[in-house]
Amino acid sequence: MGRRHIYQAVNGVTDIREINRKIRKEVARAKTRAQLTELHKRSMYLVTLCHAPAWKEAFRGKIAKMKKAAQEEFTKTARAINRRAEKLGLRADYDTKWGPGR
Repeated sequence: MGRRHIYQAVNGVTDIREINRKIRKEVARAKTRAQLTELHKRSMYLVTLCHAPAWKEAFRGKIAKMKKAAQEEFTKTARAINRRAEKLGLRADYDTKWGPGR
């Protein structure tokens, strides 16, 4: 079975930013909390992947920039999700920071 990409393969910072832009477009069309939660998880997963040993090995010299971009994009995406939740009359309580101390 081949690899399944929801958006596209990730090869660097540009891809992380592009995937989060796509997620934010989906946020604008989301109608339920379940949809918003799934989109939040997808953006958060990109940050998680940047901390995975396999990605650290695969992207060596790029991984620090990729982590930074993923965290920045996650914050933007989470804020968009909270704005959309408010607009829909839902709880706007999605974390905007990843990791400890959020």
